[in-house]
Amino acid sequence: MKRILKIGLLIVIAGLAVLFFVLDPANHNIFPRCIFNSVTGYYCPGCGSQRAIPRLLHMDHAGGVSYNFLFIPAFLLIIYHYLHPVLNRFFGWKLPNIIYFKSTPWIIFGFVLVFWIMRNLPFYPFSVLAPG
Repeated sequence: MKRILKIGLLIVIAGLAVLFFVLDPANHNIFPRCIFNSVTGYYCPGCGSQRAIPRLLHMDHAGGVSYNFLFIPAFLLIIYHYLHPVLNRFFGWKLPNIIYFKSTPWIIFGFVLVFWIMRNLPFYPFSVLAPG
């Protein structure tokens, strides 16, 4: 059952990657808008993510980061999560995974909260964090 779920998840992710590669959310209205931004006019931590994904899939890293700077640490954290056990197994290390420390969720929450506040400040250099 786990294997079927993993294969199904992989198919869904690949399908979404193809959809985002072919259709750009900046040019097509089939993608949903951010509800928080629509209601309040402020940017949430995820605002710009849908427009960043096609840029990253087309290897336009600067364009992707311009829509959502939080992609850099999130991407690095995801890579670390999957690479850590492989490196431990390959090199015989017994290094602990920092993602499973008790304080890690609070640190990530604090980082996201500070990012959320800073990207809504209307003056330079914080205005650079706004999408686009």
